[in-house]
Amino acid sequence: MNHVASQTNVDPPGGLLFLANDGTITRAPKFFRRILFLDQRDTTPSIFDLFDANNPPYLELHRIFRHPYGATEFHLRVKGRFGTRHGFRYWSVAAPDDQRLGTAAFFIVDDSALLQNHAWDFRRLRREILSDTKDSLSSYFKNRLATVQLLAETVRDAPHIAAESAPRLVTAVDELSNALNQVITGINDIESTSQYHDSPIRLSDLDAVINMWATPNICIECSLHNVSPATLIPASSIERIVLPVLENARDSSPENSTIEINISEVDEGFAHFEIIDQGEGMSDRVRRRAGDPFFTTRTGQLGLGLAHAREALRDAGGEWKIESTAREGTQVTILLPITTSAQIFQ
Repeated sequence: MNHVASQTNVDPPGGLLFLANDGTITRAPKFFRRILFLDQRDTTPSIFDLFDANNPPYLELHRIFRHPYGATEFHLRVKGRFGTRHGFRYWSVAAPDDQRLGTAAFFIVDDSALLQNHAWDFRRLRREILSDTKDSLSSYFKNRLATVQLLAETVRDAPHIAAESAPRLVTAVDELSNALNQVITGINDIESTSQYHDSPIRLSDLDAVINMWATPNICIECSLHNVSPATLIPASSIERIVLPVLENARDSSPENSTIEINISEVDEGFAHFEIIDQGEGMSDRVRRRAGDPFFTTRTGQLGLGLAHAREALRDAGGEWKIESTAREGTQVTILLPITTSAQIFQ
């Protein structure tokens, strides 16, 4: 019995609204009176008073919708009150016979629950956008920090080339500082380096650097084959092309697996990189779109890592080949231009 009684106390979601010739509200549903505090106002307001923004809560016309069969709906929102969002929609109906002449009748529906659901959807969408933005910024700054880490580890593991790597390290720190300043203030740091200054690093030093990208759960084995100590490669090729591919392989690899990286020299001034993982692999459709901007199979990512790498690959004059089978892993083969110190200073 108590359950039935509680149901009868719930306001019906729709009802009749009657207005006199001067707009005075002569009858209104309970939900309409409650939401607009009609019983707490000093005088019985007219419908026109309820649109006065100086006397909240008040009504605001949101939109007008005409049905194909001719009826016109008016959608209203309740403004100027805190808490749950409220709104109504109404349409004109014929006044009952028992009402006096000069009375306008409307059927009005409480749309508050629908508006609240929309508000929840909008909040959820905002959270998803913020989460994706956070992940995108995180990936962006991880790539910037990767440059600093790469050069710092090069200086540590190969101190004999510190004179070559140190200027690039300083430039990388300046670029990272400028990027942070832009995120915080939206203003480009005029004192930071405005142009990208590249510098070469030794191909023979990459194994020690790349092996440091392993995690406690993912092993990385980098091997060099027929690499001359005099061979150099632009630092940008490593930080903008090789490392994003390596990061993608690491993210897709299962725990306790190994990523194999083979680096060798080939004829005609190119370095050959093979990055082989034991990850989830890709279907033919995913493989064909792997370098497309904003294409990703991972929730919360924007799919820009490999897209930026492909753009940098094109700028560097290199090429790659992606071979993958779903659930069997992926192999990415990259060809990148190389040079020697003799060629640089000739």
